[in-house]
Amino acid sequence: MNKLIIWIALLVFLFPVNTYALSCAQMPSMEQAYEQYDGVIIGLVEGVVRKKESNQIQLTVVKSFKGIEEHTINVDEDITWGSLNGPSEKGVHYLLFLKKKGNEWVNPLCSPSKKLADASKELDYLKDKEVPLKEAKDTTESFIGDNMSNRWIAIAVFVGLTGAILYKILRYKKRSNRNK
Repeated sequence: MNKLIIWIALLVFLFPVNTYALSCAQMPSMEQAYEQYDGVIIGLVEGVVRKKESNQIQLTVVKSFKGIEEHTINVDEDITWGSLNGPSEKGVHYLLFLKKKGNEWVNPLCSPSKKLADASKELDYLKDKEVPLKEAKDTTESFIGDNMSNRWIAIAVFVGLTGAILYKILRYKKRSNRNK
């Protein structure tokens, strides 16, 4: 019986089985990551809003390689772990691998997302996979077409007419006073 225990102990020490606390201890290849995630983008972090259990990252999409066509998106990120490189920082460009949960984008715990400066190999793989973004709404509306501008025009016209009427009344009174 003692020999059996010794043999088992030797086998365990000589041929250990690798076990990991997280399923992402071994990162997937770039090809596998591209297939596994719903959205792959280069994004600029415009803002980070801390929520109860996560950060909500406000991103401007610089380039999309899969699944995202909008110019701006919000992404949830685990508050304690963030991406493998830590929580996202405002003003920094990232290569992000995102999952879609319902209508929301999520930067999962095991995502291979990283700062853009550290992603040269990944960008080489993605260079021919760019997805065009939707046309942005025209933000250079004409002065007259803008609702706020229409209000100011109405106010200016009202003030101008009121001023012209008051001017005419005052002139009329001055003339009538002279004629007396």
